[in-house]
Order: sequence, then C-alpha cells, then structure tokens
Amino acid sequence: MKSTHWFLMLLLLMGVAAFGLEKPGLVHHLGSWALPGSGGYVDYLVIGGPDHRLYAGYASEDALIVVDIVTGRSIARVGGLKDVRSIALVEGSDLGFTSNRGDGTVGVVDLKTNRLLRKIRDGKGPDAIIYDKAAGEVYVANHEGRSGTFIDPASGKITGIVPLGGLAEYAQADPATGLVYQNLEDKSEIVVVDPKKKAVVARYRTAPGKEPTGIALDPAHHRLFAACGNNKLVVVDATNGSVKAVLPIGSGVDSVAHDPALRRLYTANGAAGTMTVIRQESADKYAVIENLRTREGAHALAVDPATHRVYVVHGARIEVYDSLPDR
Repeated sequence: MKSTHWFLMLLLLMGVAAFGLEKPGLVHHLGSWALPGSGGYVDYLVIGGPDHRLYAGYASEDALIVVDIVTGRSIARVGGLKDVRSIALVEGSDLGFTSNRGDGTVGVVDLKTNRLLRKIRDGKGPDAIIYDKAAGEVYVANHEGRSGTFIDPASGKITGIVPLGGLAEYAQADPATGLVYQNLEDKSEIVVVDPKKKAVVARYRTAPGKEPTGIALDPAHHRLFAACGNNKLVVVDATNGSVKAVLPIGSGVDSVAHDPALRRLYTANGAAGTMTVIRQESADKYAVIENLRTREGAHALAVDPATHRVYVVHGARIEVYDSLPDR
C-alpha cells in the first residue's frame, strides 16, 4: 500500500512537470485597496511625483485620488475635475496636469498640497496626458478632438495644437528625442509627433493589430508596444514603424506597461478579466509567460519601477501584485 502511494505521487509530479506547472507563477496577488466614493470608473493609474504616490483618475467621481503607495491609504482627493482621466507629473517640480474630459480642460495641481491651482482651456475630449521630458512640455491627447496639445508647464500656456487625423488614445514620449508616439484607435495607427515642429512626421500601421489603445515604450531598444482591441500586442520599431512581433493577449485591453529592469510587459484585459504577462527576451523576441486572473473590468494598470509591483484597477478597487524576477 505504501509503495502504491509513492508510485501515485510520482505520477502526479511527472504530470505536473509535463504541463509546465512545477514552478509557481512569477506574479502574485498581494491584496486589494479600496478607493473612496461610490465606485464607478477609474481611467488611468499613474505612479510618481515628488513623494512617489499613486494617482487614480477617478472619472465617475470627478476627482483625482492620491494614494500612499506603501500603505494603500487614500490620502487626498482633488475635486472639481469633471470626468478626469489622468495626470502628467512634471519632473523636477511639484506640478501635475490633469486631463478633464468633461469640460475640455487641463487642471494644474500642486502635488505637495494636492490643491487645484487653475484650469487651462483645451480641445475636445482630453484623455491621455504625459510629460515630455526632452521637450520640457506637457502633451495632451484629445480623443474626440483628434488632436494633440502641447503646454508649457512653467507658464501654463498652450504652445501648439497638432491635428492627428484620428481618435487619440494613449501616448508615450521618447526621453532622448522628445518624439511623441500617439495611438489612433479608429485608424489602427501610431503617429509620430515632433514637439519642435508641432507636427506629425510619420505614421505607422499597427496591422495585424486593430484599434490600439494602450502603448508602452522601451527607449533603450527603440520598441513600441501597442495593445490592440483584437487581442494582440504588436511590437513596433520606433525608428521606422516595422512590426517586429505579435503576441496574443486577452480581450478588452486598455493599457500596457513595460518594466525595463525585469524585461517584462503587462497588459490589462478588462473584458477577459485577465492580465497577460510577457517576457522580453530580446528586442525582437517575446514570450507570453502567464495569463493571470484579475477581475472583470480591470482594464488599466501601472508598474512601479522601484518595487516592480503591478497595480490594476477595476471599479473602486486597486489590486496589487508582486512581480518576481525570472528564476
């Protein structure tokens, strides 16, 4: 009887090994943080600022929520931001700029006091917003306005509005050149915007990916990662637009993040309720290593480069995941 028991255990271990399950996953759920309010919709999560906080664009509450990234406690609420989507954190300053889709404005926030200082009138449907470090300007993606707005953070003045020719989703800026890479959802394109010329200088097709939403950038290898609505992550050469790899991801993707130290990518797939974890083996070689169950509607995420933790939002909750190095 004892020998039979050990024989069955051996068969079980062999079966586990055969299916590649001998190692636990590299990404582990640590806990869940509740945001104040009645629930609803958070569009973007952003990590950074002078005190290294997590900022949630709580669109349904018309407020930016500031979260202590160590304790998970919501420590401030910046209200008066109608249908707020995201925030651009200006490096070397205490200023943040929010995209307020509801009234077509950009809010200027003091990150030390968490007070709204003023609003800047912008175009139609400001959505994604980033700080372009090389250009020294804030860039706003105006979704329905099909345009991009550049703002001087020191003066708060608009320095240029660039027609894009499509519905503007997320964008990234190259920290060396200042070039902005902007997803156009309805055109299945990435447009390249030159902040000096204030003009589109190139257009890259994301085919076979369709309807790109989230975008991440690996500036060291000049690679763009476009998360597309037809369940594909498309890797694009930022220098010429050529497609280098295509990876399967879950449905309803809205954002993608890159962790350069771990050489890993994450996509938040809201409809599927999963997070796809992808290993970056080289500039042009990638492999899906996990499809982790999250929550239905968990459509946006952010990665903390200091701790490698991943934060995924759904409704009024943020799920926290620990990401371990490859063994």
